[in-house]
Amino acid sequence: MRIFSRSIFMLFISSLLALPAIAASSDLEQARKAISAQLGVPAKNIQTSPVANLYLVSIPPRLFYISGDGQYVIDGDMIDVAKKTNVTQSLRSKARLQAINDLGEDSMIIFSPEKDKVKHTITVFTDIDCGYCRKLHSAINEYNAKGIRVRYLAYPRAGIGSGSYDKAVAVWCAKDRKKAMTLAKNDKPVTSNKCDNPVADHFRMGGMVGVRGTPALILDNGRLVPGYVPPARLAAILDQQSAK
Repeated sequence: MRIFSRSIFMLFISSLLALPAIAASSDLEQARKAISAQLGVPAKNIQTSPVANLYLVSIPPRLFYISGDGQYVIDGDMIDVAKKTNVTQSLRSKARLQAINDLGEDSMIIFSPEKDKVKHTITVFTDIDCGYCRKLHSAINEYNAKGIRVRYLAYPRAGIGSGSYDKAVAVWCAKDRKKAMTLAKNDKPVTSNKCDNPVADHFRMGGMVGVRGTPALILDNGRLVPGYVPPARLAAILDQQSAK
């Protein structure tokens, strides 16, 4: 009888242990083909999930789950009952932040402390006529003093073509956007030439990432915080988040 050498035996065991991973990889590739064919989603945007034959599809800022054959879609959060955690929440936050960053900072109006004093960056969907948006902007120097860099995106709540929309366009088309923003927030008129502007794109993005009112704050981990948050309170939330 032939006796296996130790090296051959170990190689045999290693190959057995690798079988589940190979099978999982094969399942993912088959699912990617089926889902891509059904939805036209790039294969790299399709990943496994904790549930067998259910795959996570990411089209930032949107996430959803789909069966391996591409026929059944679940639009919602996945909860790990044993761990009592929302499996989808952090993934959605990352996708939200990625989509916003993809707009490019050139399209944003940014109020920032000195570069070496920046501790956090938040993105604020703002309406020129919103009372609490104006309250937030009146404290912009306090946010900056606490190391918070504020990036503004336009979200005229009354919609595209409204008076608030026209005011946002005037601000974004102004030669000095920051000065124009401050004037508008103080209910002073802003005159500027018409230009190609991102206001409609910002408004649509707000709807996609879950903005329902203003101000809406996107923290530097992608978490959405609705409503006005005073500078000291916001700094504490951001510092606590960083510590985690």
